[in-house]
Amino acid sequence: MGNDIDKVKLRRFQDDLNVGGIGVVILGAWGVLKVAMQIVTEAKDGLSLEEVAAEDRAVTGIIVIAILAVVLLILFLIFKIHLYIGLNASKAAKGEPFKKGYYAGAIILLVLSAASIFLYIEDFKDLDNIDTTMASFIVDLTTIYILWVVVSSTRKIRELKSSLHTQE
Repeated sequence: MGNDIDKVKLRRFQDDLNVGGIGVVILGAWGVLKVAMQIVTEAKDGLSLEEVAAEDRAVTGIIVIAILAVVLLILFLIFKIHLYIGLNASKAAKGEPFKKGYYAGAIILLVLSAASIFLYIEDFKDLDNIDTTMASFIVDLTTIYILWVVVSSTRKIRELKSSLHTQE
């Protein structure tokens, strides 16, 4: 009887892990898109080549392109990390071959995401942009929750599989 209950719990945690893995990928894509939109908005507001002397425009353009390339590379790497964690969590949930490093990656990303919540303290003081700040805050809380689901489901699946193997 207890064995059947454990199998039901295992299936529930596997479903949670699968959905969490997909959520990590989606929220990773959203995070990259959000940063890209912020860069475009701030660059449009802060960059004016008319203010740069004619002889310095080429150098300024090259610097801007180099910075943009570095930022895009960083965004690509961040998305690849989310993709790695999410796809491997989903594979683990389905019983397919997966890379075990997703669990450590999820823990690291969870800790970094939770620590970054404190950065909102100053943003909440800017009442002109409170709607944008609240939306970003809620998305970041959702990301933390999804990562927590991935970490806790993985741990619970391992525990249940271990107990089911010892019962057999």
